[in-house]
Amino acid sequence: MVAQAEHILTEVPGVERVGSVRLRRLGRVLRAEADIVVRHDLSLFQSHAVAMEAEHRLIHDLPRLRATTVHADPDGLDGTDHHATLLAHR
Repeated sequence: MVAQAEHILTEVPGVERVGSVRLRRLGRVLRAEADIVVRHDLSLFQSHAVAMEAEHRLIHDLPRLRATTVHADPDGLDGTDHHATLLAHR
């Protein structure tokens, strides 16, 4: 199902790459968390719209998925790690 979720996300307009995808079973339903990469020059509004469309498609296309959170990261111009400040906490 993770591969299916990754495929769904790659088909969403505005998604440049798919990072990690996690699925958790909660009784009979699923919950998903996904990281996507969007272009660095998108506005916050545009990035949010891409993430919302990704969530919407996952909920419609994955059986028993009831809730999802999609985190959008900007694609760095020079390979910048936008989570570098958190590395010591992981």
